[in-house]
Amino acid sequence: MKPIKNILTISLIAGLLMTGSFASAAKKDNPTIVGIAAGNPAFSTLVAAVVKADLVTTLDGKRQFTVFAPTNDAFDAAAEAVLGEGSTGIDLIDALDKDTLTSILLYHVSPGVRNSNVVLRTNKIRTVSKGFLEVDGITLVGANSSANLVLGLIDIPASNGIVHVIDFVLLP
Repeated sequence: MKPIKNILTISLIAGLLMTGSFASAAKKDNPTIVGIAAGNPAFSTLVAAVVKADLVTTLDGKRQFTVFAPTNDAFDAAAEAVLGEGSTGIDLIDALDKDTLTSILLYHVSPGVRNSNVVLRTNKIRTVSKGFLEVDGITLVGANSSANLVLGLIDIPASNGIVHVIDFVLLP
């Protein structure tokens, strides 16, 4: 698993923390999980993946979910790991068929609402894809990759759940 290395990402995260963009976006008109992602440019690759996988209706509905949301840089890092140096998250999304992409995305979704206290105190989280994520401190360990919760950007409330930002794409 690659840690966040890009100074631009760190600057973006610091800026969002200072301005409260995530928190205020989540409170304003109670956006859904999709609304939170679509309202922040740091999640444009995630939004493109959700659209291609035809999961907008699922993640925009009334059912409550916990979503571990990879940033654009997280998708870029995964693309480089899978496709090679210089690949982007969009390249990765384009390379995956709909079923594979859907499986990957649903591996980031857990039924119900789990705030950070619950996530950090558990050993294992079941995902909608029927897989499991092991929890080791702030690290989520999947079958073929791991990701860290981006501290300070967890517990972003949505009208239909909660979003936790992560720094890598979890691969089932």
